[in-house]
Amino acid sequence: MPTISISRSDLDRLIGRRATEKELDAWLPLVKGEVKDVDAATGALKIELQDSNRPDLWCVEGIARQIRCKLKGAPGAYPYVKTGKGRRDQVLVEKGLEQVRPFVAACKARGCTVSEEVLTQLIQTQEKLAEIFGRQRRTVSIGLYR
Repeated sequence: MPTISISRSDLDRLIGRRATEKELDAWLPLVKGEVKDVDAATGALKIELQDSNRPDLWCVEGIARQIRCKLKGAPGAYPYVKTGKGRRDQVLVEKGLEQVRPFVAACKARGCTVSEEVLTQLIQTQEKLAEIFGRQRRTVSIGLYR
């Protein structure tokens, strides 16, 4: 099962307020998770998740989204995915690679600031996806590009 490291300050920022230890203990079962370790120096939490079927929860953003949903009593707006207008970008795959990676998918994100915390979460999430769903990168390869 996935174990992720998240910044406590990042979690509080994404939830919208400082959560008490008691609240965290009550909320983490919503994501089938529990705190396994706390780094007192950095405030980082190691959270073990008991569900490999919810990769959207393998990052601080997913955990915070689930907690906000519980606090508000309904899911929030999700304006993040939309089809662009006009020209579409392409992913070019060299001949012969279809035997190695028969399927290719891509997405393009704009308008977000990538802080050190956000970058750390992106890298951790891609590693967990490649490790768990990608069978240690044998069947899935994921990358972030600028």
